[in-house]
This record gives sequence, C-alpha cells and structure tokens, in this order.
Amino acid sequence: MKITNITKEYYEVEGEKVYFFEPLEKVISIKELQKIMDTAEEVVNKLRDKKV
Repeated sequence: MKITNITKEYYEVEGEKVYFFEPLEKVISIKELQKIMDTAEEVVNKLRDKKV
C-alpha cells in the first residue's frame, strides 16, 4: 500500500481518499505515515497467520 498524499483529514492510497476518525493536529510526512502503515500491515498479517 503506497501512500501518495496526506492532509489533516485524510490520506490518499492509489487515488482513493481514506479519512481519519478525527482530524490530525498536524500533518505528518508521507514517510512517517508509510512506516506506521507498513508496521500495522505486518501485525495484521502475523495475526492472520496465527488464526489459521
């Protein structure tokens, strides 16, 4: 999942806007959010593997 744009209200992934539950206090960098998303994706994949 590659993030292309970030605002206080949403981020874009492949042209699709994904809104935050609450607006951010400040805009974070794409690099910071990409790192958070990659880590979350790894955790989800590990949890899925354990359930099978």
